[in-house]
Amino acid sequence: MKGFLTTAGFAALAIASSAAAQTASPAAQAPGDAAAPTGVPTQAAEQGAVGTIPTPEADGIGDIVVTAQRRSESLQRTALAISAVDGAAIRNAGVSQPQDLTKLIPALQLSPLGAGGTQVTIRGVGNFAPFIYSEPAVAINLDGVYLARSAAPNGLFFDLERVEVLKGPQGTLYGRNATGGAINVIVARPQLGALAGSVDMEVGTYDLVRASGMINLPIGDKAALRVAAQVVHRDGYLSDGYLDDIGQAVRAQLLLEPSDALSINLSADYIHQGGKGPGAVFSTANGFLDNDDPYRGPTSPESNALLRGASLAISGGRNPTLLPPIADDGFVDLDAWGVNATINYDAGFANLTVIPAYRFTRNDFKAYAGGFPLTSTERSEQTSVEVRLASPGDSAVKWVVGGYFFDDDSTLFVDANQGLTRTITTSPGLPVRSLAAFGQVTVSLTERFRATGGLRYTNEKKSQTGINITRLPALPTGFPGPPAAFYAQTCPTPGTFDIPAGTCTGPFSGDLEFNKLTYKAGVEFDAGDASLLYASIETGFKAGGFYPSLPQNTFAPETIQAFTLGSKNRFLDNTLQLNLEAFYWRYNDKQITHLGPIRPAGFSIITENAGKAKIYGAEADLLWRPTRNDRLNVNLQYVFSEFQELVYNVSLPGAPGSRAAVSCPQTPGVDPVSGQRFATVDCAGFPLAQTPKWVLNASYQRTFELGEGRGGIDAILGTRLQSEYFVAEEYLPGQFQPDTMVSYASLTYRTDDGRLSVGAYIENIEDEAVRASGFVQPAAGLPIVILRPPRTYGVRAGFRF
Repeated sequence: MKGFLTTAGFAALAIASSAAAQTASPAAQAPGDAAAPTGVPTQAAEQGAVGTIPTPEADGIGDIVVTAQRRSESLQRTALAISAVDGAAIRNAGVSQPQDLTKLIPALQLSPLGAGGTQVTIRGVGNFAPFIYSEPAVAINLDGVYLARSAAPNGLFFDLERVEVLKGPQGTLYGRNATGGAINVIVARPQLGALAGSVDMEVGTYDLVRASGMINLPIGDKAALRVAAQVVHRDGYLSDGYLDDIGQAVRAQLLLEPSDALSINLSADYIHQGGKGPGAVFSTANGFLDNDDPYRGPTSPESNALLRGASLAISGGRNPTLLPPIADDGFVDLDAWGVNATINYDAGFANLTVIPAYRFTRNDFKAYAGGFPLTSTERSEQTSVEVRLASPGDSAVKWVVGGYFFDDDSTLFVDANQGLTRTITTSPGLPVRSLAAFGQVTVSLTERFRATGGLRYTNEKKSQTGINITRLPALPTGFPGPPAAFYAQTCPTPGTFDIPAGTCTGPFSGDLEFNKLTYKAGVEFDAGDASLLYASIETGFKAGGFYPSLPQNTFAPETIQAFTLGSKNRFLDNTLQLNLEAFYWRYNDKQITHLGPIRPAGFSIITENAGKAKIYGAEADLLWRPTRNDRLNVNLQYVFSEFQELVYNVSLPGAPGSRAAVSCPQTPGVDPVSGQRFATVDCAGFPLAQTPKWVLNASYQRTFELGEGRGGIDAILGTRLQSEYFVAEEYLPGQFQPDTMVSYASLTYRTDDGRLSVGAYIENIEDEAVRASGFVQPAAGLPIVILRPPRTYGVRAGFRF
């Protein structure tokens, strides 16, 4: 009933605003106009674009051209729940890693993972995906190429045209695993006939040095080369050096346009990420171990004293180092590179697009973000091809049909020393092959009313082969009987334990196949020259998979059904923009990744289908530009989320008689094969993790003109307020993040032609220690969290020619 009232109220507000918009001046692009080509410069990024100010001589609100529906169109004329920011906003906000986008787009929660990857959540839909076993629920695409690994987007955020964030399932036009939405990273393309370049520098606290540059070289009249690079070096936010940012990246593109009908863009990129990587701090119901300095790193005496105390409790006072201490030898060594082509051919009756791509990722790391040392080596080779045929831009009936092929061959080695048991997963091969066919059509039923329908059929096959090796516990003094009788309790499968080596070995294998039809249906109505109303229903699908264990070792797909009602409007001679959206999502068989029992023995990262949830809410985005030198942006999002079913198995701490570290009703059990103790927990009624009920982003930007030939000063002041939420599904007090307010400001001088700029900035003015993601140290049952950046400040300078 609450969801119905919210939706109904928003519908009334949308209709009222649409009626008012009929008297407003036309938007920059009328509903029936053909959209501008991709890559055409826009006046400004007006949707949450922190740090971007339109040129002083430009009146009104500029448009962003997006390609979210596989055709170029104005963001204000796109009947989707979508936000977009342009490259200038990304550069001015100091974005260098995916998690930095959180401060630009309210619907996003992006958090670093201990494996050097990123956890992406959109309105509660997302998942913990540290390894190749668990794939992200929000698809990240680089120029139309799906990035399968959670660490693959690192280092991509330089020399960009824009970033588009599609909220809600994208089960028709997009590839794999877009249950929660999609993030489209669109790089700046080469420009024909232009010799241009740029250099940007930034220095700041924590010894930050960031440098990026680009050069665009014309090669005759029909070709151009663009090369861009970025180098980042920043010390860690934690006192022992963890949570640093050290990376290098380079990208080269060659654009060929041999005729007006054919365009070929060849691209190659390389990324290296190094440093110590993410680190986490123990978090309690009362805050942190050192509330005067929450960023006191995990190697501190206080942190390791907790582990020593837990070791003594588990061992009955005999072994103070049963749980290994946290050391400062963590590292990240990530190399990723890829090549792809975007081929566009205008056949007259339709436009053909072909995107072949290959990507390779090698991710080696040692991390303590789970409260214990974990060493991993991961390799992934990804090949994909997407082929689309789309109607011309001026077609009355807009349609697109296509096919998608994806092949991923991955291997993994993991050594997780949890203290009680050491689980080594060696050589699991995880080949994945996905095929899809899709189509979508938008038909104009009247001059102002259009209907859209789309279907996607997906066939996905997965398999795995591998082996688990688990360290056996020491034989108790005075054990009555042969050693085999004791070890059979830990490794009950006959022939799988090696007493001299002290190990338990279990090979595993399996094959899976999934077939799914997803769909979209929607309508849109031009309620005025500057107003769009739209409604849609869309489904999403994320395939199931394996985890490293003897059977049972699989999990099922998760699905989502989303209902959306929205309105986009311009008022007051194109100086006021108000966009409204209401949504209701049904989320089924959510995949939960956590530490749990495996067979034949031990614990590892496993994935289970935990149940179903409902998510509903509303979002309002207001942009007001009363003068050419002033800009106010306010975005307010309300999300109610609740698990209707949430039942999963979790490992028990090592102390005898201890309960699982979960704030939910639990029932202890023993795995009949492995003999491992675990608890089945029921967390129904809790909200989804990483989902604050309220999020408010607000910013005010003012340009001070200094006179002809003297340039100007751009001043920005903004803030992000969000209500309380949990960072993980254990719902422990230490995983609870209270209400927060995090503000920022900047002051930038620029010349009249915009070629030279220099400025200063400050982020997180309040110096809030905000929990970003969380885990539970499995043996001790202690929550440990990764924090967002503390207060930082610095200066930036840029030059363009």
